[in-house]
Amino acid sequence: MKRNAATMTNALAIAALLVLSAPGVGATEQCGECHPEERVSFASSVHAREGVGCTSCHGGDDTTLDSQSAHRGEFRSLSDRSEIPGVCAECHASQERMRPYNLPVDQYALYQTSRHGMAVAGGDDRAAVCTDCHGAHEIRAADDPQSTVYGRNIPDTCGRCHADAALMEPYGLDPQVTANYRSGVHGKALLDAHQSAAPNCTSCHGVHGGAPPSFGDIDKVCGSCHEKARRAFLAGAHYEGMLAAELPECAACHAHHAIRQIDVAAIASSCSECHDQGSAQVLLGEKIRTLILAAEQELQKAEERIREAQRIPLEVEDHLSRLEEARTYLTEAHPLVHTVSQEAVEELTRRARSIAEEIQHEIYAELDRTVAHVGLAGFWFYLIMTLAILWAYKRRLRRGKSGS
Repeated sequence: MKRNAATMTNALAIAALLVLSAPGVGATEQCGECHPEERVSFASSVHAREGVGCTSCHGGDDTTLDSQSAHRGEFRSLSDRSEIPGVCAECHASQERMRPYNLPVDQYALYQTSRHGMAVAGGDDRAAVCTDCHGAHEIRAADDPQSTVYGRNIPDTCGRCHADAALMEPYGLDPQVTANYRSGVHGKALLDAHQSAAPNCTSCHGVHGGAPPSFGDIDKVCGSCHEKARRAFLAGAHYEGMLAAELPECAACHAHHAIRQIDVAAIASSCSECHDQGSAQVLLGEKIRTLILAAEQELQKAEERIREAQRIPLEVEDHLSRLEEARTYLTEAHPLVHTVSQEAVEELTRRARSIAEEIQHEIYAELDRTVAHVGLAGFWFYLIMTLAILWAYKRRLRRGKSGS
């Protein structure tokens, strides 16, 4: 019995040493002995890196391996989800604690104004709290590609709840929103083309103060990225008309989550979704479509002529510079489609088309001169060679006569 007792004492001592020397567990952080999974997750978190320990959130005593002693005092298990935002705010709403990291301290206040925060405050334990988006223990910085709130990962993070049909049903929310987002131009740009600047869910709905854009504010949300298109939209007839008809502005044509980019060739057909086929509005859309396509075709022709000139080769630096100017005019014309004004679009497309036509005429003239010079050089070469041959033939005849 004494031998067994001694053996057990030695085993406990060795176990204690292993716990104390394990990575991420210090002399005053024994929680991982009973919570190994949480300890492993926590070890890779930004909190662990900054010395924020278990007791910072949970309270209790982290200097003992005794479970009852560790959970005494002000220990909180945080099993009540409604407590979590307030606990996170103890640090993240503190100017003193956040100043060294240059992190905003208004996120808890914003959360309380959000649909999520108001639902939690109203006793809804299904609404999202901080840990649903950021994780509980393995909380990573937002710029960490493995973080749940990294830009490309946000659709998946939001989709954990918003793609759950059973969870969304009581709220009357569409569980297809994340699938729709993936199918739209924004989702394809972010997730397929890996364009980090492309919008994700928070770009339109907000981060901690998340809420759907209010009626009449959609153009402001879209305009935060598409500023020129918004200015054109506000200057056109659609803005007032859509407000009067209670249509969701930009989303009326481009959709909400499955955002579609309307191709120039489809402008007229898009107009016919609201306006009668053959109406003045649809005809106007067809005219705008024609103006843009005509300019695009002339720019394409000018580019082909420049490539042809480069193969000769001819000097084309000036032509390339002016072609870029023409492209700029055409690029500026595209958002003006939202004015639904033929005059506004025509002014810029005319400039683009005019420059492209000038480039073509100038290169044709240069090619003609080049061909003429080549032809003249060929003529002189032929003449000189002919004279040389005649001279050599005549000389041979003379030699033949003198030899006879």
